Amino acid sequence: MKNEYDLIVIGAGPAGTPAAMAAAKFGLKVLLVDKREAPGGECLFEGCIPSKVLENAANHYASVAHSDRFHIELSGQEQIHWEGVLQDKNEIVKKRSMAAMGQIEKMPTLEYKQGSAKFVDAHSIQVEEEVFGFKKALIASGAKTAMPNIQGSGIDKVWTNRDVFFEETLPKEILFIGAGAISCELTQMFNKLGVKCHILERGERILKHLSQDCAMAVQKRMLEDGIEIDLNLNLESIDFEDGMFHVNFTQEGKSRTLKYTNVLMATGRIANVDGLGLENAGVEYDKNGVVVNEQLQSSQPHIFACGDAIKGPKFAHTASYEAGIVVHNMFAPSPHAVDFSKNSWVLFSDPQVGVVGIDEQNAKKDAMDVDIEMYDFAQDARAQIDKQAVGFVKFIIDKKTKVIIGVEIVSEDASSLIGEASLIVANKMTAMDVMSAIHPHPTLTESFGKIAQQIFFKSMMQRG
Repeated sequence: MKNEYDLIVIGAGPAGTPAAMAAAKFGLKVLLVDKREAPGGECLFEGCIPSKVLENAANHYASVAHSDRFHIELSGQEQIHWEGVLQDKNEIVKKRSMAAMGQIEKMPTLEYKQGSAKFVDAHSIQVEEEVFGFKKALIASGAKTAMPNIQGSGIDKVWTNRDVFFEETLPKEILFIGAGAISCELTQMFNKLGVKCHILERGERILKHLSQDCAMAVQKRMLEDGIEIDLNLNLESIDFEDGMFHVNFTQEGKSRTLKYTNVLMATGRIANVDGLGLENAGVEYDKNGVVVNEQLQSSQPHIFACGDAIKGPKFAHTASYEAGIVVHNMFAPSPHAVDFSKNSWVLFSDPQVGVVGIDEQNAKKDAMDVDIEMYDFAQDARAQIDKQAVGFVKFIIDKKTKVIIGVEIVSEDASSLIGEASLIVANKMTAMDVMSAIHPHPTLTESFGKIAQQIFFKSMMQRG
């Protein structure tokens, strides 16, 4: 075949792009295919980056609005210029996407092609009208919003996280369906900008994938900030009449209807594998995406998959980690298996939540023999100075080995603190190892030394 490649990558997000670049650096002939005209994926264009631009603006706006906490009086009325926030978002997205495209263009063996890819058979794909052959392929097609199977004339008009960042004016109110990470982050960000926010969740609490301690810290702040939350409900239908959404649901046996001008659906993510023609290539897949083994091989040994297109953690940094595993396993003699025991992630809520390794909820679920130790930021000097004495650091410790196998952090600055926690878990450190570091005072990082001391003194008392 004329258009034959060593590797074809479907999807140019945080998984596909680094995989394609890594293979090209070894001199392999690589084709990177994506529906967009430039690389970046949903994380760059509608996910991680746009939401953090919004978070940054919202947090600074809230700091000004509440400056009186630090005895600062500001004259005039605080304002947020939404068009300026969108401009910042667009500039950052374009800058990062063009930088990635620039790298691709400098690689003589890497080609980028815009279009929809579909497998013709186990060794070729079609992109628009062209057919390309491959020796190996990587499916890194990402994920999309999981839309619930409900009726109503408004279901096709609701927003997802993709849509909200293209609104030219700041909404006055938003009803969020679902209380997972995306919903909770966006709810608090928009609430800080003065948008009326309301959450509907079918479960008994928000953030069901977090431990109870972490989830309740976020829920408590939401309620204090005036965000309405309705739990334990069944969504029946979403209708649209006279410019308003009519959201119908049952709660505690009673029928209720809420009317909002904007509704955002955030009911989870599913692998984006529809239309790829996986059956043509003999690639097995299910509701979670492409079925892979620990080496990220599909049912066809020369076709791999990673990132949000498979079952597992759906984070940009995890997808990039998996991309490295894939490239190694494709072309190196000794395969590597993925290991998520050191995976870390941050929920950019208020307060923020950072988790690395095994959290308390999963440790209990798997009946692991662990000890739990917590340090409360209410007693922390830096947190008191910042007037943010909320949250904690939690160590999950293997009782037998004394190794810290997981860390949970709830703090206004968990996104910064999780870096040290990641090193603790990755290096299989014990409390004694953590104690050997001398943390500067007064900083939030002191919490790691303090909690290690707590564990040490407890062990001394038990020996005595």
